[in-house]
Amino acid sequence: YTFDLIARVGQKRFLAHKQFSEIHDDLAERGVPVPSRTLQWLADRFTLYTVAVHLESLALLARKLQEQGGYVLLIDGTGKAGRMVLQLTDGWGRGVLLSATVPSESQEALLPVLRQLDALLGRPVAAVRDMSKGIDKALRAAWPGLLILTCHMHFLRAEGITLFDRLYPRFRLTVNRRGVKTRLFALRKKLRKAKGKSREARQSLSWVEEILAFKRAGNGLPFPFFLAEVEFYRRCERVWGAVRRILSRPGRRATGAPYRKLEEILGRLFLPRPGQRQLAETCDKLEERWAWFQRLRRVLRFRNGPIPLSTERRLSERALEKGRRKLDWFLTKVKEVPGAERALRHDLEKVAMDLKARREELFAPNVVVTVRGHRVVRPVPRTTAWAEGQFRKLRRHGRRIKGNAEVEALVQREGPGLLLMENLRDTRYVRLVYGTLARQGARFAKVGEEALAAAKTITGLSAGSPIAGNRCLPQ
Repeated sequence: YTFDLIARVGQKRFLAHKQFSEIHDDLAERGVPVPSRTLQWLADRFTLYTVAVHLESLALLARKLQEQGGYVLLIDGTGKAGRMVLQLTDGWGRGVLLSATVPSESQEALLPVLRQLDALLGRPVAAVRDMSKGIDKALRAAWPGLLILTCHMHFLRAEGITLFDRLYPRFRLTVNRRGVKTRLFALRKKLRKAKGKSREARQSLSWVEEILAFKRAGNGLPFPFFLAEVEFYRRCERVWGAVRRILSRPGRRATGAPYRKLEEILGRLFLPRPGQRQLAETCDKLEERWAWFQRLRRVLRFRNGPIPLSTERRLSERALEKGRRKLDWFLTKVKEVPGAERALRHDLEKVAMDLKARREELFAPNVVVTVRGHRVVRPVPRTTAWAEGQFRKLRRHGRRIKGNAEVEALVQREGPGLLLMENLRDTRYVRLVYGTLARQGARFAKVGEEALAAAKTITGLSAGSPIAGNRCLPQ
């Protein structure tokens, strides 16, 4: 009965993101009044037993991975040096294999965890990682000769920062300091309250709404995949021109009329003043760099999609060769940049150096694996996007149950256990490990003491190495 109660409280807390007050009411309706303090204890036990069951089921998972032809390791970490959450994910099966708290992304910190993964699940077919040198060294030390690929999302993010960091932060600061956004929000509020009593008011409101919707153009993409302030500036420029054309026509308007007010606000960006010409020139330069960034994305065959990005997953040998030719074309174009554009050329040459250094790590080939006795060609994922998504889910869960955005302490403290619990959303995983979620309590009752001790270490409830030293796991 106690294990069934642990399972119900945990499922409500972590899968349905319920507050303890809601769980308390749910149990009370079923005739099981439980104090709030006890609910916290039950939720902690759920985390502990879920991780313990996962550890005891790794032999089952190893056989399952072997049946699918192995696994592609997506390795990623989050947090600051000193206490980071490491996530090891199967890029094909979309499941968290292991997670642990590590002091840093150095080779010394990661190598013991990777060696444990090798002992538990075997050598991966390939690995996809970010641009961390520590992760790269640890992977090469754990599995010499392994196919290691650079995540396209992290690569593009790094190159985007190289291209834009020289100009964009100052441009963004200057635009924001002009106070245009604050005044546009105030004008929108006033025009909405007036409820469009004149054609001029309705048109002005439409323009203000268009400008303030600038972030929608990015579809939620962060910097450097979307330059929000450049989009805002250009929208203001278009409306500024339209308003000026209307006001240049014969006729008089009161100083407080909507068009005059809109002209006054946008004039803070475009009327002659110290720094105005430099602001316009910087915007032009940023757009030129954006064109180069888009070329680079086309070389890597990237497209916009759900955050962080999505990419084409299958590349034939012909497509691989085409990609390499496009890369050579990009490098040739960099050499053609005029010498007068010294800053741009310098930054593009840095991008070109990174492309040359990671040339063979950027184009993921298909691999041949054996699945149930048959040779099968399978595509290798080209990003750690799925793993990044798990970190976002983790933070979103923290915001839901805490009711605020201060979730980093929770992520660092409970991250490994919460990440492994995300596997419960995968019906294939649940079927393999539990049969059904309704049987979760019964499975908890069978957990051994050694697995429980290992789970305490992984979830941060006791000190020590994340995995090593636990007799329930192969050493």
